[in-house]
Amino acid sequence: MTMGSLFLLSLMSTTANGSYVDKVDVAGATLHVEIRQPVQEKKAREIVDWVRATANTVNLTYGRFPNPSPKVVVIPSIGGRWGGDSAVTFGRVTRWDGETIELFVNPDRPIEEFYEDWTATHEFSHLMLPLLSREYRWISEGFATYYQNVLMARAGRYTPEFAWQKLVAGFERGQDSRPDLSPNEAAREGIAGARMKIYWSGAALALLADIELRERSNGAESLDSVLDEFQACCLPSRRTWSGQRLLSQLDTFVDEPVFMPLYRQYANRQGFPEFDKALSDLGVAGHYGEIRLRDDARLAHIRQAISGSR
Repeated sequence: MTMGSLFLLSLMSTTANGSYVDKVDVAGATLHVEIRQPVQEKKAREIVDWVRATANTVNLTYGRFPNPSPKVVVIPSIGGRWGGDSAVTFGRVTRWDGETIELFVNPDRPIEEFYEDWTATHEFSHLMLPLLSREYRWISEGFATYYQNVLMARAGRYTPEFAWQKLVAGFERGQDSRPDLSPNEAAREGIAGARMKIYWSGAALALLADIELRERSNGAESLDSVLDEFQACCLPSRRTWSGQRLLSQLDTFVDEPVFMPLYRQYANRQGFPEFDKALSDLGVAGHYGEIRLRDDARLAHIRQAISGSR
């Protein structure tokens, strides 16, 4: 079935204020979608199908959606905070009344551009972790940033080369951002003062953990499998977690601790997690714009398992 015909299957209805509402069923969840006005009905139906596709992209982590009944609110917003003229101008997760993903979109953009945009994948990926207190925002933002790229590759929205280009470029931006701060200090400083360090130091930590788990277990363990166990035991969560509590919990799902040793190594140290050797071992060579993927590298099979299409 083509993307263009999917919207015909929607059971969309409207509320008293004219918003379109629908329920989207995916593995492990029913998403309650509200699309606020002004959006034409045909575009609203296309957006619902895009929400479904994005949820299924996140399901490529461990086979089901991390929250069984989240709300998704789509808000028309042309020229939003960060997105300029892009299809998805901004996104965020709120958790004070359950978990709600708010997506600010430009309904005038072609629906194909929605599928190419990473914002919704990033926001949906946040639901794989609980709310963390401010000092540890670099962990939650970093894990979502890591997954937005590898999941877009797994879903075929990105080529593997493009996904790794984006990761390498992000690591380099994070490395250059506020080298005087540790990740915990950067999170306390806030987005305005250390945005790139906050987003990309946590992504580097996620990659390092994923590599170590996959290598030492010959593929039996991974960041995917750990988050699968975490979802089964602990999500959705109504409490605010510390970074140490989260990472200690993740370590209970593996044979030997990985997450807390990485935290102790990097969380309070100035600079950025060391990623060059990890990329070289994976066969990711060069810098942003000049990436080459080498299949003869020692851990090329792990790179392929992380970013290969599903």
